[in-house]
Amino acid sequence: MKRYDVVICGGGLAGLTLARHLRREMPAVSVAVVEPTKRPLPDACHKVGESSVEIGAHFFEHVLDLNAYLHERQLVKNGLRYFTGDTRGPLAARREIGPSEHPVVPSFQLDRGRFENDLRGFVEQDGAALYEGWHVYGVELAARREGAVPEDALLEDGARHQVMISADGGRREVLEARWVIDASGRRRIIQKKLGLTRDSDHPHSAAWFRVTGKLDVASLVPESERAWHARDVDHNRWLSTCHLCGVGYWVWLIPLSTGYHSIGIVAGEEHHPFETYARPERAMKWIEEHEPVLFEKIKDLPLDDFKVLRRYAYTSEQVFSQDRWACVGEAGVFVDPLYSPGSDLIAIANVLATELVRSEMRGDADFAQRVTDSNEFMLGFTEVTTTTFRRHSHINGSPGVLPAKLYWDNFHYWSFICQYFFNRVYRVSPADHRKFRELHREFAALNVKAQEMLKAWAHLAPGRAKGDFLPLPQFPSLLADLHLDLQNRRTPDETYEVMKKNLEGAKEVVAELTLRALKAVGPEQVGELVARTRFVEWDLVFDEARLDYDASSERASLRKSLPRIARDMLRCLPEVENDQSGPTMRELLATARGIGAPRLAS
Repeated sequence: MKRYDVVICGGGLAGLTLARHLRREMPAVSVAVVEPTKRPLPDACHKVGESSVEIGAHFFEHVLDLNAYLHERQLVKNGLRYFTGDTRGPLAARREIGPSEHPVVPSFQLDRGRFENDLRGFVEQDGAALYEGWHVYGVELAARREGAVPEDALLEDGARHQVMISADGGRREVLEARWVIDASGRRRIIQKKLGLTRDSDHPHSAAWFRVTGKLDVASLVPESERAWHARDVDHNRWLSTCHLCGVGYWVWLIPLSTGYHSIGIVAGEEHHPFETYARPERAMKWIEEHEPVLFEKIKDLPLDDFKVLRRYAYTSEQVFSQDRWACVGEAGVFVDPLYSPGSDLIAIANVLATELVRSEMRGDADFAQRVTDSNEFMLGFTEVTTTTFRRHSHINGSPGVLPAKLYWDNFHYWSFICQYFFNRVYRVSPADHRKFRELHREFAALNVKAQEMLKAWAHLAPGRAKGDFLPLPQFPSLLADLHLDLQNRRTPDETYEVMKKNLEGAKEVVAELTLRALKAVGPEQVGELVARTRFVEWDLVFDEARLDYDASSERASLRKSLPRIARDMLRCLPEVENDQSGPTMRELLATARGIGAPRLAS
């Protein structure tokens, strides 16, 4: 029987990166990784999570010190790019939203086969034991000491978990572990053993496949559309994660460094039943119907693989335990592929798990509180992220609202959780962490309001595409400043002050979203907007200078008097439909408040 400080069940992206992080943070801690597949993994290995965004990329690049590797062996991503509008018409006629140049804070397109092959080598170099070709067939969790109060009970110091593993030929071994960490993906060994998985009320599904060769999104637009092609000065649109968006769905196009291109369908089941694209021939038929321009490009290409996930989202009652176990990656939670948050969730769970191992092994008196806080924070972040996607898929086909959603979602993401992760706030003591948890709850409550407003706006006034290009984030802008600010390292206290300032800006963004939604829906649908959102009950402050600006026929002279957030959104976002006609924002607000007053009184 072999004994380790930490045994990780699963050697995919979550398990391998956790093993490297543990060994680099605590070289004296012994780590074993058990993974049923053997090297070499095929290129374009068929796994979820090829695209990364800021937190996951920062984890790989700087926390795990893989900067040189990522630039040499993977593709530097050109941000997230969206095309929304008439899905059956020319792509050039749709609204394009995305960066005009490579983002300053980088992210990457990851060939998972190549990445995990290379990570296994790194993990072995780091000194972890790698059990390749071994399968975890059982986990026996150590029992708490007798007579302990359940809420306060800790395992005895000598207690050990047992991980039973088997290999080809009937070989079996038992690994003893002080800590056992489940990184087994959707197998969810610990979650299922303890009955912890919970539905997240997000009924979306996905199907995806890969084709050989480069699928440049520019090849979907005729060369005669010179203005469209000229927008891509450096000819690097194809390095983005491209989203072809329609009502209730989006289709991804992701390039891989090994010469493949990943194509995926993601759809809300209330709009597009899973059965309509659940098999290869049905998926191609679905693409022909909803994205005919893409279909014409790929109809004769062989599909190298095909995979589906029905109702892919779930959460958990618990992911960290005082009993020295944890669940990371898809063994804990899964949210949604939009905005590529999978590697973010891996990164956050991994650093929290590492801090728990550190705290317990050095005997911290506040270890139990750290476990409680880490559960609350991780599951709270999961819920905030799910709220960003829950029943929102109709916005994808709303050219008038999608840019506003992207502005808010980026503002929210860069304002708090990125600052939290980049400045390693997860390392502070539970006592010092309390104020960050409170701030997180304030951001979460604000996000709920923003998402409700955006969803209602898209239902009532989806808008029209004009074949234009919206650089997001635009340089210069306050939104771009938030992104660039991620390069600055701060102490936890300094980070907290920045977050508080960002929270005030976020409140202004939600107020501006509300005014824009009012203007777009017009007087006939104000009542419906109030009924869907109840925004008249929210604690929003509407700046008088903004209302004066809207009512003025001489706006140019008033622009400098606008609040910074309102001015920034006017510069970054398209003009609201009905902007120059109908009742003013002040009049529409008065109407909304009049409608809402009887409800408040009752």
